[in-house]
Amino acid sequence: MALAEALYTLDLDPVAHPFFQDVPETFERLRTLGIKIAIVSDIHFDFRREFALLGIDGLVNAYILSFEHGVQKPDPRIFMLALDHLDLSASEALMVGDRPERDGGAVHAGIRTLLLPQEDGPRRGLRSVLAMLHQT
Repeated sequence: MALAEALYTLDLDPVAHPFFQDVPETFERLRTLGIKIAIVSDIHFDFRREFALLGIDGLVNAYILSFEHGVQKPDPRIFMLALDHLDLSASEALMVGDRPERDGGAVHAGIRTLLLPQEDGPRRGLRSVLAMLHQT
């Protein structure tokens, strides 16, 4: 029982969920460009504290967390909830994810979807999101 409690405590500790180094700079740049950000996640607890600890919670317009809405990826409804919260149409949005089997559900909602490969190291490859903005 002690092991289970220790694991649960660790699971809820914001320090145990570090962000990739390029998340803050990407979010800040997107905000500068006037682009809205929604976090769509299947996470089983409220991880807004992690964003607050990093000082980027004010850059996020909406958190769509499956445990709050009773729907999980890849169900297109979770992505539609994000669009509703951002007041955007599917054609105005870009879903950025890393798990085709889960995040690919955004395609079924009509949202352009960029799937980033799993990478080792401190950066996530989010520069490709910013590069896409300069191509449009």
